[in-house]
Amino acid sequence: MTTTNSQAFSAYAASSRLTASPRDVLASVHEELYRAIGSAKFAHEQGRLDQMCRHAMRAIQILTVLSTSLDFSAAGPDGKTLRGFYQYVLDSMVRASRRKDVSSSYQIVLDLLRPFCKE
Repeated sequence: MTTTNSQAFSAYAASSRLTASPRDVLASVHEELYRAIGSAKFAHEQGRLDQMCRHAMRAIQILTVLSTSLDFSAAGPDGKTLRGFYQYVLDSMVRASRRKDVSSSYQIVLDLLRPFCKE
């Protein structure tokens, strides 16, 4: 694919997200987060630690943005709970790298995130 075609496709994909509701956008972000953690878990199980680290870093970046950039006060009491949830998941991801059984730590996080995804 040429650079121009790639840029056009990216612009088209971005434009479809502009009409999505905030809830749909957040669900898409959660799905990307879920994929990143699932990929990190799979890479760890395959012994591909470089890939695991790359996927885990992607998940940590998403969680950092979520926990620091959303207007949690706009959601009222639920916003405080959601912020705490993101912080807990972020802390769990950081701790997972220090544990003996990384895969089970990632699975716990995946189980927590599953209800936040569309699929």
